[in-house]
Amino acid sequence: MFFRFGSAVILAVAISLVSIALEKRNMELRREISYQTFQTEVLVELHSKLRSQTQKAAAPMKLIDSLESGELEQRQIKVNEQAAEDSLPLLNWQRSTPYFR
Repeated sequence: MFFRFGSAVILAVAISLVSIALEKRNMELRREISYQTFQTEVLVELHSKLRSQTQKAAAPMKLIDSLESGELEQRQIKVNEQAAEDSLPLLNWQRSTPYFR
């Protein structure tokens, strides 16, 4: 009789320990998911702020005003025609056989 009672108590304790371990793991995973959701929201907000700043900084009127006031300088681009021809060799490429006969 004592053996049955002892085994029942041990079984109940083992089941409760397993359920406590599962609940603990479940809470850890929920905490991690919550943290990742928070990080995602922070990154989305940061992305929208940076996009807004980029659009404000690159607005055409602001660039024109900056150029006219002298804050920005215009640079003349010197193009070496020989280098341009050498860097784009595929522009003169022609197919030796036509697609359709």
